[in-house]
Amino acid sequence: MSALLNQFLTEGRDFLEAIGAKLLELERASGSEQGALMDELFRLVHTLKGNSGLFDIPEMTRVLHAAEDLMDAVRDGRVAFSRELADHLLEAMDFVSLLIDEIAEASEDGQPPSTSGHARDAVRLGQALRGLMAESVQTLAADDQPEATSSEAASGSASETGGLPDELPDSVRDDLSKRLASGESLCRLRYRPEEECFFKGEDPFFQLTQLPEPIWRRVSAREDWPPLAELDAYRCVLDFELILSTDAAPLAEHFRYVPDQIEIQPLSAAMLEAGTAGASTETDPTESEPPPWADLSPEALESIRLALDAQREILTLGDSPAWLGGRLRAVGATLAAILTSLGRDPATSGLEKALEAALATDSGTYLLRWLDHQTWPDSRPAETEASARPVREAIVAPVPAGTSQAAATASDEPLKFGRRAEDQLANLRTLKVDQAKIDRLMNLIGEMVVAKNALPYLAARAEDLYGVRELSREIKTQYGVINRIAEEMQDAIMQVRMLPVSFVFQRFPRLVRDTAHKLGKEVHLIMEGESTEADKNIIEALADPLIHIVRNSLDHGLESPAERRAAGKPPEGRLTISARQESDRVLIEISDDGRGIDPDVIRRKAYEKGIIDEAALERLNDQEAVNLVFAAGFSTAEQISDLSGRGVGMDVVRNAIARVHGSIDLRSRVGEGTRLRLSLPLSMAVTNVMIIESAGQRFGVPMDAVAETVRVARRDIRVIKKRLTTVLRGRLVPLVTLNDLLALDAPQRANDDDELAVLVVRIEKEYLGIIVDDCRETIDIILKPLAGFLGDLTGYSGSALLGDGSVLLILNPRELL
Repeated sequence: MSALLNQFLTEGRDFLEAIGAKLLELERASGSEQGALMDELFRLVHTLKGNSGLFDIPEMTRVLHAAEDLMDAVRDGRVAFSRELADHLLEAMDFVSLLIDEIAEASEDGQPPSTSGHARDAVRLGQALRGLMAESVQTLAADDQPEATSSEAASGSASETGGLPDELPDSVRDDLSKRLASGESLCRLRYRPEEECFFKGEDPFFQLTQLPEPIWRRVSAREDWPPLAELDAYRCVLDFELILSTDAAPLAEHFRYVPDQIEIQPLSAAMLEAGTAGASTETDPTESEPPPWADLSPEALESIRLALDAQREILTLGDSPAWLGGRLRAVGATLAAILTSLGRDPATSGLEKALEAALATDSGTYLLRWLDHQTWPDSRPAETEASARPVREAIVAPVPAGTSQAAATASDEPLKFGRRAEDQLANLRTLKVDQAKIDRLMNLIGEMVVAKNALPYLAARAEDLYGVRELSREIKTQYGVINRIAEEMQDAIMQVRMLPVSFVFQRFPRLVRDTAHKLGKEVHLIMEGESTEADKNIIEALADPLIHIVRNSLDHGLESPAERRAAGKPPEGRLTISARQESDRVLIEISDDGRGIDPDVIRRKAYEKGIIDEAALERLNDQEAVNLVFAAGFSTAEQISDLSGRGVGMDVVRNAIARVHGSIDLRSRVGEGTRLRLSLPLSMAVTNVMIIESAGQRFGVPMDAVAETVRVARRDIRVIKKRLTTVLRGRLVPLVTLNDLLALDAPQRANDDDELAVLVVRIEKEYLGIIVDDCRETIDIILKPLAGFLGDLTGYSGSALLGDGSVLLILNPRELL
């Protein structure tokens, strides 16, 4: 995968995440807040679309282009934002996410990225997005279209009449006739790039240079050129028109990323004849009637121009006062008076329609657009005439030799080309690093820790075996220095591996929205502590368990609006997901204010499914009954759906949390709600373990599971129901021997006082004693998972290297027992 493509895929996922978040914010935002959110949302899609144009992904670009146009229409007030519109935009972003995932997967396999299989889906999504604004756009076009004068109608453009441009020289017409007679395929191309094309990765000049040599071409400007000092070199206002010897299909393929900016018209002999006829009836421009304001003095024209500028300034004010309607009506009355003073009829100018649209949307956009479509006098006719000439072969004429720069620009100010603020290179404060590089650093620091731990052994050998006490002292001194540096490096690398829980939380607004909508429920999601950090392995392990918990809360916990009203609750349920750090643990709570869990219902369901027997049914207290939801195969759903009823979910949650050495606590009150608390370690990379010995071998046990270590006299061990047990601090604790668990053919050894070493471990809230030969020190180790077929062994969390070079197997008490 190329570095550029990898950067695009990484940034694309970030953009999609931000787009989804902004869409959900828009649904909850009030009218005054929606404007800023829509501007930000438009910028995100606009940038993502431009980035996609750097690669051959027309399906993605097509959908993003349609989404951009739709959001632009919403931003301008032409289309109202709604839930249906948000659904379509979210579906479009899901489609883009799918394409990004497929491109990334193909690139990792060494295959060229291709999304052509999704062409139909792209067309469908694009049509659906544009369909939301089609009616509004058509209405707007009818309202905003300026009425053409009789002279404009008589001399209609070539695209409207179906003929060729009137400016086409006779020699070119003759050449075209000969080519058509010989059967050559000719096409007329009209290319109108967007003004912001350069910021989308589009280069119109490069596009045109890749085409065959044109038979005829014309380049023109859409508006008057400003003075050079005010020219924005990054704003494209050029139109290109060419006649080429080619078929329409290759042209359409060449411009497949900008299909809305081009017109392709195959030429025929009939069209050529129509163009010739049109040319013979061309009206002499010197015979056209003078404009109605031709008799006005320059002073009067300047006053009118100033009045127009004042109305534009009023319409572009960003406030929305209560008297906005009156302000718009005053602007409309002023514009009508200006038309009358210029000898034009306000009733036939379209001003009334533009004013009605402005009042309906509480926006000056329509009046501004009407102003832009009108022809107004200019008090500086000489400058206007010079700047209105169409551009032909050169865009800007070179400054003649000997002419000073000041004279060329008619200003002593330095030239400024309208560079934008975002063009300035920002100081990068964040680097995105590939995960493999971080993992490599962790492996290296692990090897450094092992090498560092070997120094005390060398110091002991230097003193005990060789009797060199001075050398032993120097080794210990250097060990202290290296130990400090290694610990700081280890801590720094661990900080790099830390991720905020928002990495997981970010998917829940969309999940809650869609699931609640599907269930017909109203849910208000509250997320707190999203900046809380934990190791990436812990964060990634949280994803599936939290999804199960949230879905259960939405499906089983929260009631429908009707049920909540009947229970005296607000119709909108509340779901809270919070995270915080306590000591070396991360606590995540998921709570709702729903119906809660009824222990009697749980007992009955568990008994019906054979999970508990009749004796347990009578013995279980309410909290123990509630905890039965974690039993495998348990479900309270009456019907199987895509959300629940299959008997999988909470047992999967418990097992997944246990695999990362976490615990889960469930509390619930009928009619008030349910709360689940997940407790997880901050990191799994560095693990504090206790070394134990049994049958001449050493093993490690994570300190998270260790409750205490004790010596128990053999006479205090009893057999109850064929199980070894003992009493510790008034509590009956069952006992097992480690040699039996690991199938080691050796009896457990006692000390000289006939006492056995017992390691008491805590699993959930139950205690169990493991009889071992001896308990040693506790150390920090870099835990490595078992690879290959060893990874399928249960009872082991992984392995670690000790300072003397030996391998220490780390036991997993939950799986072992």
